Amino acid sequence: MSTKQARSDKKLRTALKEMTKSAGEDLLGQDNIPLIIKLVENPKYFTSRLFTGAVNLFTHDCIHIVLDRGLLVKDEAFVIGYTMGSSKKMKRWRRNLFMFICKYFYPKEYRFGEEERFIFHMGVIAGARCKADLSECNFHKLMDNTLGNIRSRLGLDTELLKSCRNIEERCFEK
Repeated sequence: MSTKQARSDKKLRTALKEMTKSAGEDLLGQDNIPLIIKLVENPKYFTSRLFTGAVNLFTHDCIHIVLDRGLLVKDEAFVIGYTMGSSKKMKRWRRNLFMFICKYFYPKEYRFGEEERFIFHMGVIAGARCKADLSECNFHKLMDNTLGNIRSRLGLDTELLKSCRNIEERCFEK
């Protein structure tokens, strides 16, 4: 996916295939994810319960698509923040602990710098306005729905998402 708005008439199944093809199968594989990230973000690990919005890799990739985000660290920051925010349980101590871990313990290529932390917080705030808890969404059942239909069903404010993207680009794009 690129920074341009994903077509809302595209089906989730098609968008997921395109994302996997453009990123490469290995990039999206669970084996390539560092352990510290799994401990924090993967619901299979007990430690992820400290945070809200932990999802499996399939759900995470689907959320990237419905939020129209790419695969850069800034995109990860927004997607993770939005997912956590949509749970409506993201207390300040959880945000601060997550930010501390991202800043000091994540591998360098995944680490959240100042810009990513700003984008993460923006994602948390935007996600809190979402009607659905994205971590509870069964995207397997939505594979043949259009992205526009999914966004509408989940109560995503597409104008807010565009505004967040615009703020990000104006603040951080060189």
